[in-house]
Amino acid sequence: MRSSTQHTVALVGPTHPYTGGIAQHTTRLALELEKRGHHVQVESWSAQYPKALYPGPDRVPGGTPEIGLPRTVREDLAWFNPFSWWRVGRRLRRHDVVAVSIPTPFHAVPYLVLLGALGQSVQSLGIVHNVLPHEPGPLDRLLMRWLLRRLHLVIVHGQAALDTATELGVAPDRLSECSLPSPWPASPPVAPQGRAQDTPQSSDQSDPEGATGLRVLFFGTVRHYKGLDILLDALADTPEATLLIAGEFWDDEASYRDHIARLGLEARVTIRGGYVPEAEFPELFAGADVLVLPYRSGTGSIVRELAFRFHLPVIATDVGAIAEGIEHDHTGMVVPAGDPGALAGALADALSHAAQPGVLARWREAVATRDDSQGALWESYCQAVLGGGASGQIAPGGGR
Repeated sequence: MRSSTQHTVALVGPTHPYTGGIAQHTTRLALELEKRGHHVQVESWSAQYPKALYPGPDRVPGGTPEIGLPRTVREDLAWFNPFSWWRVGRRLRRHDVVAVSIPTPFHAVPYLVLLGALGQSVQSLGIVHNVLPHEPGPLDRLLMRWLLRRLHLVIVHGQAALDTATELGVAPDRLSECSLPSPWPASPPVAPQGRAQDTPQSSDQSDPEGATGLRVLFFGTVRHYKGLDILLDALADTPEATLLIAGEFWDDEASYRDHIARLGLEARVTIRGGYVPEAEFPELFAGADVLVLPYRSGTGSIVRELAFRFHLPVIATDVGAIAEGIEHDHTGMVVPAGDPGALAGALADALSHAAQPGVLARWREAVATRDDSQGALWESYCQAVLGGGASGQIAPGGGR
């Protein structure tokens, strides 16, 4: 029999072996709730998207869990099978809380069916990774308004997402704004490669892999809203910087290679395409001086926390919560979105730091010694999932 502090929680969303930050977040959240003594069931997808909406590989190569695996996982949901949406909703009626992970308005229809089968007696929660998509369509606001108003509680990440959810009609007493914790465990410091003392550097940039200027990293899936083309334009005005692009191309890779050629950057840009497994993270991040998140739009990015995990400073744009946690000119820099000139200025500032002994080391030290409150963030997040972050704590057995 459960104690009064234990709950049965269902998390509806992708987990291992799906790729991507949302799957990692679902996995870590389940593990954190299990660690606190709650019974967790993850209802994942056998097919989450039509291929047209998710063109990249969606499964981790090799099948090895990167951050662990929840005890109970079912893959019964399929985007093309409405019966699966209803069946899962009926199955979860005995849970105390059912939390649905919402990456896009595309999921509003299956989730509305699932919630209809679930009924009103179970506490329903939406974990909204994107209140509206980065590239919205005409029905997105309508679908999200319907879905968010149907949920008892809604978790969003960042003030901008909170404002958008409020604009869509979600009552303040049903909204909880939570910082997005990192799904990855803390890592030991990783020594930067090829820059032992942050000594002054020469301007010989003939080999991107052995760069002696500022070494820039762009990490993650390549999509238009993430602004890689803006970073390339800025790089063209920063002749002593090199760039490593590591991740899957959802956009046309050839168009980016053409852009690189037009700017004359072939000797300063290296592309490491495809999925990057966690085992390669230490070497990848140790080989850079700074991570750049040149987003045109967005709500949040766990890539920032991943860089901080490896003590890497971050330059990011001021959209959504992308730059949340970055202290300007201390753990990185914050620049206006969509402005190649401003980004080039930030790269030039970082490059001047790279030419001064010890400055990049101090940036890294500031990242390493920042208030790493991931444990507290996960505690707060778990409390929000259980209802304590908005309109009241749930009671075991359903309801409040």
